[in-house]
Amino acid sequence: MRNKFKSLFIIFSSTFLLFACASVSTNSTFGPIQEDSFQAIFLESLAEEEQDIIFYSRAIWYPNKNGFKFLPAGKKSRKGVIVYTNKNIYFSEWSAKQYKMLFNIGYDQIKETRLVANELFGRIVIKKDSYNSFEILGIHGPDLPDKAETEVAYEIIVKQSQS
Repeated sequence: MRNKFKSLFIIFSSTFLLFACASVSTNSTFGPIQEDSFQAIFLESLAEEEQDIIFYSRAIWYPNKNGFKFLPAGKKSRKGVIVYTNKNIYFSEWSAKQYKMLFNIGYDQIKETRLVANELFGRIVIKKDSYNSFEILGIHGPDLPDKAETEVAYEIIVKQSQS
């Protein structure tokens, strides 16, 4: 069983690394997240009052998904950026010259949050009216979930929710 798991992990990792290496240009879904101007560009896309960014990363959003369960029929995951400000959490995609907001929630609107993890990956689960799950990819590197960065992101939500 252990050898089967190792083989599957190697195949899975190799496939993702080959896919990541084949794409040398920045994924247009993430926008200029790796540039110094990212925070200013992102904040310009907010129509709300002034906010300070306290965390940001590339991420995958699983709408209406509670942890690692399968997505409901017709639902798809979305790649984009997740940004925590001092007031809200945002998930958005890059659209031409600005970020398009797909999800946002104030810390005071969160009914439930938890970290779901296995040996390789972690997901943050946030419940407002429905469940939403997020995998944090980190700012640099391949499009693979970063379990350690996901844990850091989760702790920030817990801290901000208690403030």
